[in-house]
Amino acid sequence: MSVFKKLNKLTIQAISNGHCGIFTAVDLAMMLNREDNKAFRTVLAKSVSNDTLKRISKSIYANAHLPPNPKGAIYKIAKRLRWKSFNYVSLESQLSYLGVISQIPMSNLSVMTTGRSGTFTTDYGTIEFTHTNREISSLEDGVYFDDEIGMFRANEKRAIADLKRVGRNMDMVEEVDNVG
Repeated sequence: MSVFKKLNKLTIQAISNGHCGIFTAVDLAMMLNREDNKAFRTVLAKSVSNDTLKRISKSIYANAHLPPNPKGAIYKIAKRLRWKSFNYVSLESQLSYLGVISQIPMSNLSVMTTGRSGTFTTDYGTIEFTHTNREISSLEDGVYFDDEIGMFRANEKRAIADLKRVGRNMDMVEEVDNVG
């Protein structure tokens, strides 16, 4: 069996066994019992060009014929992109979710991270990571875990503080405050 057919079979098997359908290069290498090295990255590139895999972002893939559920995919991608860091949904994304601002950031996810800042554009939306140098222990009262998305979220006070701290436009929040 070719490596491409094997990748297709293994990813479909994983998804039917409950996997979210978002795979890192390391996940795929382990599934094939290979090292994640330059040769393997060539296999991944060929898998994308022959429509076995779909590249979602740097080192993140999905089965080209059985894509992940778009409803929660952006959160799963965010977790995979910054898996070594503490992350939580905040800023405009969280304030919109909480109903504090009326604007809905369509296809954008704002995430505070102890990792590097960066923006990633995917088919499922744009993920913006904003670095925080706060100690995780200082954040514990301002975040809660959302089982539905499998990530932490900021509470209202923390999300507003984050917005101010990173120098974002506060007009949306002030408008809501002035109305009530």
